[in-house]
Amino acid sequence: MPAGLALLAVALAAPSAEVPPNAALPPLVTYELLESTRSVTPAGERTVSAGGTVAVRGSRARWDLTHGTFPRSSASSVVAGADGVTLLDRQEKLAASASAADFVALFSGRPSDPGAAAPAVRDVTVALRPAGEGRAFQDLPTSRFRLEAVWTIVLSAPGRITRVKTEAAGVIETADLPEALSSLDSLARFLPARGEAREAFGKELEKVTGLPVFAEITVTSTSSTEVPGIPSGTEPPPKPATTRSTATRRVRNLAVRPGKRGDEALVSVPEDFRTRGLDRLVREREMP
Repeated sequence: MPAGLALLAVALAAPSAEVPPNAALPPLVTYELLESTRSVTPAGERTVSAGGTVAVRGSRARWDLTHGTFPRSSASSVVAGADGVTLLDRQEKLAASASAADFVALFSGRPSDPGAAAPAVRDVTVALRPAGEGRAFQDLPTSRFRLEAVWTIVLSAPGRITRVKTEAAGVIETADLPEALSSLDSLARFLPARGEAREAFGKELEKVTGLPVFAEITVTSTSSTEVPGIPSGTEPPPKPATTRSTATRRVRNLAVRPGKRGDEALVSVPEDFRTRGLDRLVREREMP
C-alpha cells in the first residue's frame, strides 16, 4: 500500500472528536497529487518533484507525500486551513505553524543574500485568460486558462548591473468540484516571482475557478550583465545566460464519499506530534 494511503488508513482508525448526532458532515475528497519542476540551467539539468495523497474535508486539507520532503524542509506533510498551514515532519513527529506564504516560499528556490545586491522589479505584465474547454477529467468537463507574463529584475551591485528578463507561459485546466477546493490549490508556488511580480500573479491567479487538475507552466529567464564606466569595446560583455524551467501539476484518482465521524483526523495534526518553531523544519528560510 502506498505510504500516503497507509497514513489515511491509520487516521481513519484514530479516535474521533464528539460530533452532534444530527450535524451535517462534509464529504471527504481524496486524490493523488503530483507536482514536478524540471530546470535546465548552464550548470545542467535538475528535476524536483512532490507527490502523494491529498484529503479535503470542508475548509481543511492535508497533503501527505509518498516519499521525500517538501523543498528546503524536513516536512513530508502539510495541513492547510483558513488560519494558515502546519508543516509536519512525520519521521520526527514534529509540527510547525506557518503562513500560506511561508509554504509557497519553500518552492521559490534558495533566497538571495540581501547584502549582495539591491533587486528592483520592473516592466511587469501578467495576464490570465479563459481559453475554452480543456480535456475531460474523469469524465467531467474542464475549463482551460492561458497564462502569459513578463517581468524584469535589475540587480545593482558596485561596478556591475545585472538584468534578468523572465517570461512565463502556460496552461491551466480546472474541474468544477467545489467540495475538493482548498488552499493547497494555489499555483503561486510554480512561479519564482518576487515583489511586484508576485503581487501581480496573485491577483491574476484569483481568476482561476475550479480545482486545477492539470497545469503546465514554462518559465524562461535570461540574464545579462553591464559594467558601467568601462568604455565599450574594451572587452566583450559576458554572454547572456538562460535558464528554463517547466512546472507541472497533475491530479489523479479523485474520489468523493459522504462524510463520516472520524474524518476530521484525516485533515488534522496528529495528537502525538510535538510543536516546534518553523525554523526547526525549514532550512534557508526566506525572510520578508
